[in-house]
Amino acid sequence: MMRLFLFLLFVVVTPSLYADDVTDPYDRFRGENDRDKFDFDDSLVAPWKEKMGAIPAVSLQALTKLTIDHGPIGASLYLDQDSIQMNKKDRMVRYWIAIKSGDRISSLNYEGLRCSTGEYRSYAYASPRNSTQIMPLKNSRWRSTKQGGTRDYHQELAKNYLCSNGVPRTLEGIRASLGGNYKLHSPYSQILDYDE
Repeated sequence: MMRLFLFLLFVVVTPSLYADDVTDPYDRFRGENDRDKFDFDDSLVAPWKEKMGAIPAVSLQALTKLTIDHGPIGASLYLDQDSIQMNKKDRMVRYWIAIKSGDRISSLNYEGLRCSTGEYRSYAYASPRNSTQIMPLKNSRWRSTKQGGTRDYHQELAKNYLCSNGVPRTLEGIRASLGGNYKLHSPYSQILDYDE
């Protein structure tokens, strides 16, 4: 009985003693770069920085109605096509958005959307009575497009009009989406090309 116990103990302990000497059976199939662990050094990558320019004027003549299912109850949303700014450095889309109750504008907000992270931020607002009176916001914070509740339009705005799979659309792509048109022969033609 003691011999059986010692034999089992030997069988269990022996492989762990030589575990370092065991070679990977697939080692011969791995490339030169795959043999060692790859540790990515985040400190070598420059952190993302927002590059915001001047706030453009509101153009009430360029307001285009959006088809939004989850907007404020009893209100319609409009995007100012003339104010859309595409920044290739910080990969953001900035725009004026108007909320109308009936024929009357109830709010005008200047916002920015970061497609890659699904976040938006408000920069300024304008008086509905006098759209030339722009008031910048000093301490606005980033908000998720997914956590705004059932009546928040930002996720739908990003998905249907401004972004395509986490990448901002081109200005032409946004205008096409506002008109309900897409280039069917080239689905990637409306995604912003950063190599230009």
